[in-house]
Amino acid sequence: MLISRHVTSVLTPHLGAFTADTVARHVCAKLQITDSATSEQLEDLREYLRRGLVAYVGPEVADDLAARCVAAGAFGEPAAG
Repeated sequence: MLISRHVTSVLTPHLGAFTADTVARHVCAKLQITDSATSEQLEDLREYLRRGLVAYVGPEVADDLAARCVAAGAFGEPAAG
């Protein structure tokens, strides 16, 4: 799944490869996120990741990382516009 791999690549420098991969797979499964996720599902994913990351990297970095995880065009989809 491209989204899960992208989330893993964004989080790895901050959480380590194993933890980042585990988080990405778990969260995508929990929220039923697939490569055809809607913008609403991606926003849910962003918020879920942001809240979980705050304890590890602080609120500013968590917000940035979560946004990068769901950025338009980041996992093979064309950017809107």
